Amino acid sequence: MTKKATKTVLFAASALALVFALPALGQQGPESLLPEGFGDPAPPPPSNRPTPNTTGQATPTTSARPTTPGDPLATATTDNPDDAKEEDEEEEDEEEEELVIRYDVPPAARRSLSAVGIISNASGGFPAESFGALNGTFLNQVVNRTTGPIASRWGTILGRRLLISRTNTPKGVNGADWTAERAWLLLRMGDSVSARHLIQEVDAGNYTKRMHEVALQVYLANGDLSGMCPLVENGVRLVNDGRWKMARAICASLSGEQGSATAFINQGRYQGWVRGVDYRLTEKAVGAGINGRRSVNIEWESVEGMNPWRFGLASATGLEPPERLFAKSGRQMAGWRVQLPMFQAAVRAKYAPQAAALGIYSNREMVDLYGQVIDDEEAPDPVKSRAEGLRSAYTASGDAAKVAAMSSLWTGAAAGADYHGALVMTARAAALIRPDEAHAGAADRLIASMLTAGLDRNASAWAGVVDEGSLGWALLALGTPTNIAAVDSGALGDFYGNDNSEKAHKSALLLAGLAGLGRVDAGAQSDFGRDLEVNVTRQTPWSRAITAAAERGEQGTVALMAVAGMQAPNWSLVPANHLYYIVRALKQVGLEAEARMIAAEAVAFG
Repeated sequence: MTKKATKTVLFAASALALVFALPALGQQGPESLLPEGFGDPAPPPPSNRPTPNTTGQATPTTSARPTTPGDPLATATTDNPDDAKEEDEEEEDEEEEELVIRYDVPPAARRSLSAVGIISNASGGFPAESFGALNGTFLNQVVNRTTGPIASRWGTILGRRLLISRTNTPKGVNGADWTAERAWLLLRMGDSVSARHLIQEVDAGNYTKRMHEVALQVYLANGDLSGMCPLVENGVRLVNDGRWKMARAICASLSGEQGSATAFINQGRYQGWVRGVDYRLTEKAVGAGINGRRSVNIEWESVEGMNPWRFGLASATGLEPPERLFAKSGRQMAGWRVQLPMFQAAVRAKYAPQAAALGIYSNREMVDLYGQVIDDEEAPDPVKSRAEGLRSAYTASGDAAKVAAMSSLWTGAAAGADYHGALVMTARAAALIRPDEAHAGAADRLIASMLTAGLDRNASAWAGVVDEGSLGWALLALGTPTNIAAVDSGALGDFYGNDNSEKAHKSALLLAGLAGLGRVDAGAQSDFGRDLEVNVTRQTPWSRAITAAAERGEQGTVALMAVAGMQAPNWSLVPANHLYYIVRALKQVGLEAEARMIAAEAVAFG
C-alpha cells in the first residue's frame, strides 16, 4: 500500500472513530500566579504506560501566555532534540505540502515541526508526549469541533496551557497545520497574544495554506498589521481571499511604497475584494502608513456586526467601534480587546471582567490594569470608581472595611461574566481577610473569590467558619488540597435544602465533583443521585473516550477532551456526568489541582 493510500485509510478510520466517540461535544451538554504548594504533585503511579509528568502542574497558570517580547516563555527552546528517524519522517510529510517559497535559512537555525510550542515541560507546560501515540487526525477533529464557548474559566486556563506547550506533533498531521489549529482554538478562546506567539514558532518557509489562513486572523485579532507583511505575498498565492490581496496595499503603505499601495487598493475597489466599511477601513490603514495622505472618516451607522478584518484594522488605526457591533461577535473578542496594547488602560479595563471570566485575564493583571486607571485623570467615572473600590479592597484599614469594599464590587457587578470577573478581581484581597465569624455572611463569596485564583490553602482556613450545607462548605469540600472525610448524605441533603438553582443543578454538580474526586460516601452517592434523578456516572461515547485517554496516561488528550466536554454558554448547561468524568480523568493523569478548581467553579456558578 502506498504512503498516500495509507494516510487515506488512517484518515477514514480516525474520522469514523470520532463520529462514534464524540457525537455531542457541542450540545448543552505564565507567570505563576498561585501560592506555593498549590496542588503539590502526587507520586507518579507505577505503570509501563507513559507516566504523566506533573512537574509544574501544581500551579495551573491563570496567565499562561508570554506578555512581552523578552519574556522567557516566548523564547524558550526545546529541551529534547529530535531523533533522526522523526526528522526523516517529518521531512517526507513536508514534501507533500504545497509550499511556494523556501527561505535560505542555515540548517542549524531551522526549527523542527516535530514539536512546536512556547513553553516546555520544565517551564510549566505539558510533557512532550502528552498525546501519546494517538493519531493526529482524531485530535485535529476534536480541536476543530471545540467551537465554544467554554463554560469554565479554569477549563480555558487548562486548555491554553496545553495549546502553547511544546508537545510532540501527533502522527498523521503536518506540524504547521497542527500548530495552526492550536492557534485557531486559542483565538476562539480569546487568547490572541498566545496565538500570535505560537504561530511565530513556525518558520515562514514551512507555512502551509492553513497556516496562512489562521495567521491572518491572528494578526488581525492583535491589531498587528505589520506582522502579516512578511507573509503577504505567499498568502496571496496560497489563499484565494480578497483580504490577503488588500493586505498588500496596507503592507506597501507601511513600507513607504505609496504608489504600489494606491495601485493595490484601487484594484481591490474595482474587483470588489472587500466592500463597504471593510474597504473604507483598508483605506484608513493605508493612509496611516509612511507618507500616507489618505484621510478617511469611518461611519458605523449602517454597519451590522463585527468581523476580524474590521476588528484588526479599527484597532490598528485607533478606532473603537460601537458596542452594538460586538453583541453577536462571541465572547472571545473581550479577550482580544483587553490585550490590545494600543489602547489606554481605561479602555481595556472595560473588557477586563469579561476577559477574566473567560480565563484570559488573571487577578494580578486586573489589579495592575486598574492601578493604571487610578493614575488616569481622564478615565470615565464608572471605570475610575471600580478602580478606587478595588484599591479599598486591598488597602482599607481593617478587615471589615476591606470586606465592605469587596462586597460593593460584587453587588455592583451584573450577573454572569461581570460578577465572575469581580470575584477574580478581589481574589488576593479576599486572601488577606482573617477567618472570623464576624465575616461569616461574606464567607461564601470570599471563598469563591479566592478559588478563582487557585488560593486553595487560604480558602481552606475558612472551614471552621462556614456552615455545613452552605455554598462555602461545598466549595471547600471540592477545592481543599488536603484529603477530607467522605461527605455523607446528611451534608448533601443540607446543601440541597439551600439550593435554588433550576432542577437543583448545583446539587448534581456537587455530587459529580465529589464522586470524581473520590470524596463522597458510596452509599450517599447512590442515594443522593436517586433523589436528584441524576446518574453522574452515566456513560456516553465521549465519556468512554476521555476515560480511555486517562487510562493511557495521556495528559494532553484528557485536557483537550475535558475542554471539549465543557462547551456551553454557562455551567447551568453542562451535564453533571460530564463534570464527573472530567474531574476523574484529570485526577487520574496527575492534574488533580485543576480538577478541584474546575469542580468548585462548577458549583459556584452552576
